[in-house]
Amino acid sequence: MAKNMDLNVASAQDLERIQGIGKDQAKRFIDFRTQNGAFKSWEDVKRMPGVTHEILEMLKRNGFTVAGRAA
Repeated sequence: MAKNMDLNVASAQDLERIQGIGKDQAKRFIDFRTQNGAFKSWEDVKRMPGVTHEILEMLKRNGFTVAGRAA
């Protein structure tokens, strides 16, 4: 699906395509990234409020990367 798409450049629409991530969660990713700067690691993503282990796994399974690094 999103093979090697960096979470730092993914649009809300890219995120919404993942089953389990709806419009509200996708917007939170974009807002968090805008307010706090780019994610530098998966640890940064884990610190985002509302991100569960399941959401992280969905992102990883769907080929998202963070700062060019896969999970």
